[in-house]
Amino acid sequence: MSNQQALAIGLIANELVTNALKYAFPDGRSGQVVISLKLSDKIELNVRDNGIGATGHEEPKGLGSRIVALLTQQLDGTLSYERIDPGMRVLLRAPLRIDGTGPLPRTGPAANP
Repeated sequence: MSNQQALAIGLIANELVTNALKYAFPDGRSGQVVISLKLSDKIELNVRDNGIGATGHEEPKGLGSRIVALLTQQLDGTLSYERIDPGMRVLLRAPLRIDGTGPLPRTGPAANP
């Protein structure tokens, strides 16, 4: 993973966890925030909580959410918000780049068809 991608992923993860802690567990309610990161030829960052979930039907529009959207765009990725019972799940998918310019080279049998 390139340094630029690592920085963007770290900032996105921080913002998503901060939002979960801020909004998913009001009034001192306890809960869990689970973060997973999978790397192959793509990046998958999954942040989910078992809190109260989002209210309304719109995606978040605050400053932090706009920053997450811009960083996702910088990664050439996609971001999806999913209401789960209970809680919320946010999934980021983006191509993995090892030097900041191109995708991760394939190795193994699939690399030489």
